[in-house]
Amino acid sequence: MTLVFVLLLIGCVLGAASAFVFWTEPLSILPLLERLTPNILYRVRTELPLVALSFDDGPHPVFTPQVLDILQHYDARATFFVIGDRALRHPDLLAAIRAGGHEVANHYFQNGPTLFHSDATFLHNLEQTETALDHAAKPALDPSLSFRAEREIPLLFRPPGGLAWPRQIQLARQRGYTCVLGCAYPHDPIHPPVGYIRWLVEKNLVPGAIVILHDGISNPTRTLQALPHILEAAHKKGLRLVSISELLRSTGSAPL
Repeated sequence: MTLVFVLLLIGCVLGAASAFVFWTEPLSILPLLERLTPNILYRVRTELPLVALSFDDGPHPVFTPQVLDILQHYDARATFFVIGDRALRHPDLLAAIRAGGHEVANHYFQNGPTLFHSDATFLHNLEQTETALDHAAKPALDPSLSFRAEREIPLLFRPPGGLAWPRQIQLARQRGYTCVLGCAYPHDPIHPPVGYIRWLVEKNLVPGAIVILHDGISNPTRTLQALPHILEAAHKKGLRLVSISELLRSTGSAPL
């Protein structure tokens, strides 16, 4: 057996293992992720029957209202990680999200990677989004309030695409943010089958889980089709769908 063959075999095994983890997201991998990235929140350790639901990349004038209607029908709450420039364009949708009992959180100002941004640019995008959320909040809230003042600390941040340098996570933490990813993410931006979206999320619906879905992608039709089934599955398991902040408050979890 040649060295080249051995290396190819090892590469194939590692590739297959990576693909398995990517597509199945076994909860057993979470302790390793938490050790490798201790400043990122993937779940909350609790026995309380609570699961946090989140939506990324909105608000979208067509799809966000549809998500809100489904959530209202099932009496579910969620966290919407919004893009700052989209929040500026659709302040009415931010008001509708808040009116539905949901929370808004920072998903950066533009829907693009942070990896090539300087520290100054990264912080500027965070702050621009805060300003956008302030602006959107004014019609519904006391004008003296700010995005920070109206919420409890910690503030929540999710980098676009779920990717950021450790230095950027640290900069966000210095501004009072907790970086939140999740443990039930069905890769809906790449439009997998509805059955896969349902299967992946439903199998990971356990107390303290954080679900990541999208309302702001180009066509979240499959996500919208899967969402009622996901909410019904949570109900059958005796789980209540809440925002991330409510999950943290209810479990008494300290911010990262």
